Amino acid sequence: MKAIRLHIKQNSANYKKEETVDNRMTFPLPPYSTVIGALHKACGYTSYHPMQVSVQGKYGSLKTKMYKDDCFLNRVEDDRNILVKMKNPDMLSSAYQVVATAQNTQGNSFEKGITINVINEKLLEEYRFLKRTKRRIDKHKKIINKMKTRLKEMKADENISAEEVKEFDKRIKHIKAVYDEYEKVKYTVPYSHFRTLAKGPKYYEILCDIELVIHIVTDDNTMNDIMDNIGNLTAIGRGEDFVEVLECAQTELTEVDEDVDYEKNDFDVYMPVEYYEENQSDMDIISKTDGGYAGGTKYFMPKDYVVEQIKGGMRKRVFNRVPVIFCQINYLDSGCKGIMLDKSENGIYTVLLA
Repeated sequence: MKAIRLHIKQNSANYKKEETVDNRMTFPLPPYSTVIGALHKACGYTSYHPMQVSVQGKYGSLKTKMYKDDCFLNRVEDDRNILVKMKNPDMLSSAYQVVATAQNTQGNSFEKGITINVINEKLLEEYRFLKRTKRRIDKHKKIINKMKTRLKEMKADENISAEEVKEFDKRIKHIKAVYDEYEKVKYTVPYSHFRTLAKGPKYYEILCDIELVIHIVTDDNTMNDIMDNIGNLTAIGRGEDFVEVLECAQTELTEVDEDVDYEKNDFDVYMPVEYYEENQSDMDIISKTDGGYAGGTKYFMPKDYVVEQIKGGMRKRVFNRVPVIFCQINYLDSGCKGIMLDKSENGIYTVLLA
């Protein structure tokens, strides 16, 4: 079986666990999805090219750093944080203007001017005008509620014809449509330009002195594209997690046709659970972490995804996740099923494709 072997070094990286927020924890090795995404970017692909990936490696140390986080809330809070106006409301970026800042954690009011520091008086007055506009619109829209109550009474009154009820219903819908359009133009759209910005300290984990060996199995055209564009592979993880590609070579994978003793190997590996369950009596694995699954730590590792439509015209990625054991392989018996070997000049690599 043909494959590509990548030997990579990184000074530092964060392979973020997506469920972590206040402390952006990292996986010990890059997830399959991170590797696949980096390769697709390097090749300039805009659609998914199926591939199988094996990831193994090591790192020297792990440390935690603090950073200042800018978080735009999905609503406008009148009594806390920082009131800003977006220069482009369709994008959350650094392109915003600070309107005012709250002095206390809560109990402030941008609209009423309670315990705030005004940065831009003109924009603050625009914000207050929009709040007053909303109250006026809501007051006038109460007319529609009264008309709906009257409509129910008309439907229950046998002396009122169905045609008259129908005309009154059309009138209500017309008035509501006029109010809705007015509200959209005069309030909803301009008010959406304002956001609440929350700033605060957060943390992220950084792996240092990383060495990776990655194997990729895919079709011939994609393999050729990866080989031709390996110079475009600049980072794995965050954009600033730069890589040094020590080797990019085609290799031939073989089955486990001999006993393999990894006495001097210090690489950890992501082993899909299916390989362990199939061969657990023919291998010995160890882990640097206590507890976990079968001597290693179990992760549901993201690989590829599909895009699903959700409410409000939004879309989300739904990942295909592979259960893996993060461990170190100590010994393999000849005849292990599904596991492949890459016999290189630097030693024998175990290839566990997912």
